Amino acid sequence: MASSPCRPFALLPLLTLGALGCGDDEPGTPTKPTVAITIPFEARVGSEPFACGQRYAGLGTTKTAYDPQDFRLYVHDVRLVSDTGQEVPVALTPDGRWQAEGVALLDFADKKGLCSNGTAETYTQLVGTVPEGTYRGLRFRLGVPFALNHQDVSTAPAPFNDPILFWGWRTGYLFVRIDGRTTGLPGGYFMHLGSTDCAPPPAGQTSGTAGCDFPNRPEISLETFTPGQGKVVVDLAALLADANLDVNAEVPNTSLGCMSQKEDPDCTPVFHRMGLSLDKGTPAPASQSFIRAE
Repeated sequence: MASSPCRPFALLPLLTLGALGCGDDEPGTPTKPTVAITIPFEARVGSEPFACGQRYAGLGTTKTAYDPQDFRLYVHDVRLVSDTGQEVPVALTPDGRWQAEGVALLDFADKKGLCSNGTAETYTQLVGTVPEGTYRGLRFRLGVPFALNHQDVSTAPAPFNDPILFWGWRTGYLFVRIDGRTTGLPGGYFMHLGSTDCAPPPAGQTSGTAGCDFPNRPEISLETFTPGQGKVVVDLAALLADANLDVNAEVPNTSLGCMSQKEDPDCTPVFHRMGLSLDKGTPAPASQSFIRAE
């Protein structure tokens, strides 16, 4: 369902003495109180709620049947948009499991059906604080920021400690992991988004990278999101709408589905739906079209 234009929504401060104070930069100038905010996310497949153990019909260009196996993604750089158009950062609240260092892992997959990765628990919201204000939109990026993307997964804290969400061969995280089985590819169709074509570690270091040609961190801009009332919908059917999920391109050294390789033609339709380009230095042909506000 398309979102209708929304009116700005005011977030009011919590009724606690600690919510009030004076700023240090300009004595006598009140600091805006902060308010708690929860941003709900919902995974769907077209008009149907996403659920492990459920078979979905009519996906992709061949209208194939699809059995989900995993659906997780990282989010960071979360901002609300004020009624004057100003971006205001949301401080995500660390919880020791799903949110840390300004990053959240959204997990839509439990252990039902073919979903064997991750945990039986799901996590489908962002929790944080933001200055009191009137807001009309939401922006964020998919993925893990560069400073955290190439750390040692074996010693990293949650939510960065799941090796299933880490590319050992690329030494970076899977920003989006969507696995499923289709009629034509019973062995699996995999959509893994992450940074690619990364340089070796900087001089004097044994890990990390000096930079990646394809960072692949899509910017999501939802200009009609209403804090406190709206939710964010991640639509798997919309993401895969232009992809052939039954046939894998016969290109050497590419995987089933899309592993973010620029040489893989299976990535082109999915990347375009994410608002990304596979050509270095060339902007994406269109904005992302699989995440929306309702």
